[in-house]
Amino acid sequence: MADILGNVLATSSVTATVKKSLRLDFSQSDPVVAGRNALGIAIPLVVGVAIGSIPIAVFGAVGAMFAAFADRPGSYRLRLSRMGMTALAAGIGGGLSVLASHSWLLSVLLIAVFAFVSGMLLSLGPVVAQIGIAGTAVAIVLNRFQLPASSALGIAALVIAAGLLQSLLAIAGWPVHRHAPERAALGAVYEALAKRTRSPHPQMMKPGAEAKLDAARATITGFGHGHGPSMQAYRGLVDEAERIRLEVIALAYCLERFERVDRTTQANAVHTLLAAAGTVLDAVAESLYKGKVFDSSVMEGVDEAVDVLQTIVGDHPDSPTGRFASLHARALAGQLRACARMTTPGAVEGRIVEEKVRIGGIRVAAQAPFDTLRANLNPSSVVFRHAVRLAVLVSATDGLSRLLPSSDRGYWISLMVLLLLRPDFASTLLRTSARLAGTLIGLGIGTVATSLVGTENHYALIALVVLFVFGVRVSGLPNAFFMAIWTAAYLVALLDLSGIPAGDVAVPRLVDTVIAGALAVAATVVWPAWERSYLPARLAELLASYGRYLVAVSDPAAQKSEIDAARIAARLARTNAQTSLDRTQAEPVDGLSAQYVGEGLLVQSHLFIQAAMVIDAARLSVSAAKGPVEKLLAPLEPFVSDTATTLTACQDAVRDGKTPRGAVNMRDSYTRLAEILPPVSLESGVVQPAIMDATDRIANSVDTMVHILRGQGSPRTAKN
Repeated sequence: MADILGNVLATSSVTATVKKSLRLDFSQSDPVVAGRNALGIAIPLVVGVAIGSIPIAVFGAVGAMFAAFADRPGSYRLRLSRMGMTALAAGIGGGLSVLASHSWLLSVLLIAVFAFVSGMLLSLGPVVAQIGIAGTAVAIVLNRFQLPASSALGIAALVIAAGLLQSLLAIAGWPVHRHAPERAALGAVYEALAKRTRSPHPQMMKPGAEAKLDAARATITGFGHGHGPSMQAYRGLVDEAERIRLEVIALAYCLERFERVDRTTQANAVHTLLAAAGTVLDAVAESLYKGKVFDSSVMEGVDEAVDVLQTIVGDHPDSPTGRFASLHARALAGQLRACARMTTPGAVEGRIVEEKVRIGGIRVAAQAPFDTLRANLNPSSVVFRHAVRLAVLVSATDGLSRLLPSSDRGYWISLMVLLLLRPDFASTLLRTSARLAGTLIGLGIGTVATSLVGTENHYALIALVVLFVFGVRVSGLPNAFFMAIWTAAYLVALLDLSGIPAGDVAVPRLVDTVIAGALAVAATVVWPAWERSYLPARLAELLASYGRYLVAVSDPAAQKSEIDAARIAARLARTNAQTSLDRTQAEPVDGLSAQYVGEGLLVQSHLFIQAAMVIDAARLSVSAAKGPVEKLLAPLEPFVSDTATTLTACQDAVRDGKTPRGAVNMRDSYTRLAEILPPVSLESGVVQPAIMDATDRIANSVDTMVHILRGQGSPRTAKN
């Protein structure tokens, strides 16, 4: 029975992954980016054809295409460095490949080294890995053209120049609106916050602003960020967005309490305030998006709503929740006013002279990429396994294809293995199924289109290439199926322009793609890196990061920088855990128990972090009012200590797959907390009930985590 259940689950996982790969998702499509990328490829094509040099046209288009794939959201400085490094890697790969093309052994060794390095670069993130893939892909393709060694430097320079041209187009708006990417990232954050405030039940909203907030922080404070008054405004707006999010959650808690006891008047007043706040947040987003002056008149609605709420609270002095809501309403209004002051300097950055600021004081420590790479040079590392698989498969298929008929175009299998093989089974299957379906359609489109325009009409072929490139780039990264269609069509048209008829490559390309996909999927099965084996570690890190965040916000001596760092780390850990769970669910292996535990812990951890954020918001309110933060938080120390101990026990349990040992009964700990708290005083009466409610929720969520982990290996679905 268990075997049958396992087979059914494996089949359903594979089926779900294949369906996901064929689903269209245009959420990340950007026609403007797609248009300029297509233009960047059209320029070398037109120049090459105009001067009568098809090789210049084709090699230039290759360099521009790989640089286009690196044209992703981010600051202009970051975008330039990313695209420039990709162009450089493609040029170096192409130049070295031409030098080695006359030696079978040197060619295979070169491609093996490039493939291994490309795989190892994944440890530094997908963006850096893309740079390695560009160099490896160009090396694979150009190695088959048997070009004279004397042309290596010229070809490398041509590929790099075309990539740099593409990069310059991507940053063409820098002199006019040099902070447009930063403004767009911040606008998305405030738009998401406004959406939460307008929700009838803000506390029930799914996480949305968190990912946008992380993206904005990375864009504004990450590698290549700018300096000056506008950037200072953006950094301030990021911090205010973080605090506004906390205040909205605190007010959402008040709403829940009011609705539970039928305090309709108070609930309506909070809803009115949140709606007015949403209007202000929308105005901030619009100002940032459009680069216009912020309309400060929208603040009037917030001020009126705060006055109404305070009047209602004054009529009900016996309501601690009402006073808590009033406190956070004033805090929210103050943060919105701060946003209003900072939005205009940031939004109209093109009309304010930026001052050059010398970097001094405390310097943020740079990442140590070589340390990261060295740490992953270990057979137990997922990245190392991926790099070895990639090097073996890419070089082996490249070497063997040279021994087969039509070996001049046998590079397609190696190229597809490079593009399809991922560290885990689910991602590899997702890419393979999308690529196979898309290639089938794209080859048909490309073949029909090129036959209609004719092989001698070079400018018509260029128009097709440009059209297909636009399709590739407008697809968006999550839409692998649609991207595969236009990529296949683009390659057919480009090869037709270079003198290789479409009819000669359509069927071989499809067969080679099937072979490459089968090899990539088989490689992840023969030497697997199942995500389910890494899920426990990611869940353990999630619990650890949430515990550190709670300890930070409940420590009276903790600095703002410590709390901010703990909050950011907690969000990152949650993203990693959720991604790992999604991959586990797509694997055709028995991972039901891990899924059950993972889903349960993610649900309870979300309840935990929401309660911890109420404590964070309460702390901020008392601190802003110069209140007794230590008096508020000191009584929580035993409860927080018990929570940390229990979370540590849960971390060990989820990592080892055993029952939690040393866990504290958090309900008893909460009861002891209620007994030792001092009587409600004037200064603590506003926030103490909220603190008690938050600790009650924390106790419930942590006790439930312990219960879930005690049932490891016995998922409900298996019992049924």
